[in-house]
Amino acid sequence: MARLRAQANAAQAEGRFAESRDMWQAIWGMERSQVAACNIGALSYRIGDAPAAVRWLSLCKEIMRPPSTPEERELYESRLFDLARARQLVGEIRIALPAGASCTIDGEPVTIERDKLIPVNPGRHTIAATLNGAAARVDVDVRRGELRDVRLDVPAPALRPTAPRAPALASAPPASRLRTGLILGGAAASTLFLALGGGLMIVAHEAEMSRNETARSVGGNNCLRLIAPECKRAARYEDTMFMAREFGVASFIAGGVLAAGTLGIALFTEASPSPRAEVTASASGIALRGAW
Repeated sequence: MARLRAQANAAQAEGRFAESRDMWQAIWGMERSQVAACNIGALSYRIGDAPAAVRWLSLCKEIMRPPSTPEERELYESRLFDLARARQLVGEIRIALPAGASCTIDGEPVTIERDKLIPVNPGRHTIAATLNGAAARVDVDVRRGELRDVRLDVPAPALRPTAPRAPALASAPPASRLRTGLILGGAAASTLFLALGGGLMIVAHEAEMSRNETARSVGGNNCLRLIAPECKRAARYEDTMFMAREFGVASFIAGGVLAAGTLGIALFTEASPSPRAEVTASASGIALRGAW
């Protein structure tokens, strides 16, 4: 371990921060010390891995003993300063899960602790949970400096009952002109909103690509210094991305509501009082049968 510490310090002195961090992580696996956690956090910040920097420097802050000498006080304040700067570059998620459920963020397993915030890079993330074979999933957009609360309720697996016998269907009567107009108008409006939502999502994707390309053009710091003109332009692309994405989701929701209403008119309204659709409920779901 002493040899590994010497190699890690030498790599850090020579500017090989990623290699030095790997060595300190190996040391952490052998001995979970304050020095290892603080060095992993500081090196993560140096190589631009802001979420890892926040995780490790927060742990460093928890386990670091109070400074007793000027040198220890200077090191302590340096770690807190790195933690504050790293937090400005990430968003944070607080996840609530049922007891015993496992969780992943973008496919990577994460450990959920009570009221613990999970730092993530700004952008869209997929959060999934599984419990006893059942699963739940949600996509969430997180901005820089933002805290998002996410709750995942994993449904219990449903039993598969015997399907009930479907009732006989009545013959479909002719639709009135008003009903036909409502159905055609609802279908056209829902299609328009869905197409608008798709177009806005394309705009959001293009803005995200432009933001990433502009941020990379600054150099290796990936816009850690926000005063650069390219970074300000990247921030404008980011604002466009979030705005287009939010309006796109609203358009999808509006289109879905209109489509559901149009389907309800088509199934459950008609010119004569005789029924033309049947609904059957069971433990496995709801079945609709109709003629139109």
